[in-house]
Amino acid sequence: MPSFEQPMPFADAASDPGAALGRARLRTGELLAQRGVYGYVWLDDNLVVRGRFGTLVDFIDVNIAVAHSVPALIGLEGEIKALRHAPTNMLRLPGISIVTAAGAGPRLNLMFHAFDTEAHIMMVVSPAEMDPNHAVELSRQIRGRLMAEAEVAAKSQELARTNTDLKIANSNLEQFAAIATHDLKAPMRALGYLADEVETAIVDGDSGRARQKLAELRDQAKRVSCMLSALLHYSSAGRSGASIESVDVRELIEEIVRSLPRGTVEVTLRGAWPRIDTLAAPLALTLRNLIDNSIKHHDRANGALLITCADAGKDLAIMLADDGPGIAPEHHASMFLPFRTLGGGEGEGMGLAIVQKMLDAVGGSIALESDPALKRGTTFTIRWPKEIAL
Repeated sequence: MPSFEQPMPFADAASDPGAALGRARLRTGELLAQRGVYGYVWLDDNLVVRGRFGTLVDFIDVNIAVAHSVPALIGLEGEIKALRHAPTNMLRLPGISIVTAAGAGPRLNLMFHAFDTEAHIMMVVSPAEMDPNHAVELSRQIRGRLMAEAEVAAKSQELARTNTDLKIANSNLEQFAAIATHDLKAPMRALGYLADEVETAIVDGDSGRARQKLAELRDQAKRVSCMLSALLHYSSAGRSGASIESVDVRELIEEIVRSLPRGTVEVTLRGAWPRIDTLAAPLALTLRNLIDNSIKHHDRANGALLITCADAGKDLAIMLADDGPGIAPEHHASMFLPFRTLGGGEGEGMGLAIVQKMLDAVGGSIALESDPALKRGTTFTIRWPKEIAL
């Protein structure tokens, strides 16, 4: 809590009269505060009380908003905060009626101003000696201001509704651009690998293999086109325009695995794989990013990814367990934030952020289990609702 220094002894005043005068002023302020002539309250940027001095302000609670102790300030927060940008200005509120747990208290004059060198606000409190009619007029003005602000807020809602469609459209466009940029890279890499294999087969004179790889390349191109269309539809329509489709979950995962360059990682499917009516595009995005993430970050020549599915009541529990390098526990929470990668790995760090976004949209969840200090590998378990209300 702020305090004042004791005055300098008079014996030192001759050698430093300026310091003596400064200390005398502080002592005068201290005495006035102790005798209830003035009270001082220090407020932070959010108008939370950080300190007080003087018997006149004992009723004001520290570490909570000043309006809690002085309800008359409700609605004036904006004007008080504005003083931070105009330190030469002051806001005076005369004759404020104070009511505490002990009952009605005295009327007080409140004066607010900002420190010249800080962004905080000081409230100076003094007893009110004024015509009660002035206090009534002040209350009327405050009430009128609050009513005017309420009217402005009501009218602004209409403008906000007008802007909503544009904001949603812009958000959907940004979402589509981010997801498409990230999510199309894996199938595009697969197209590149297939093109290389076609070229190798032609150089080796193996026309049969070349035709086979060309057919696979065409199939992959179709998958990319379908995926892009699904992304565009989902991102532009949003949840409100999305439609429920019948999805064979095992077939969906097999299609995703075929579309991704797996290298030497062997993918195995186990468990019961049902057909459900759900939002196909978000489910495909979620699974594709999790599978691609496990494959892409594997650090061994021969790796394994086991994907299992089980009935979990109202949800499907799909577990993806790999034997890769793992993720240290201290990084688990941050892995689901945008642009988070570990060790300078491949990608922009959007995959798990997209997974979290899709699961949030449908009311699902994801859990991460991994601790390289105990065991290699990472296990992601998602719970996907069997029924999704649009």
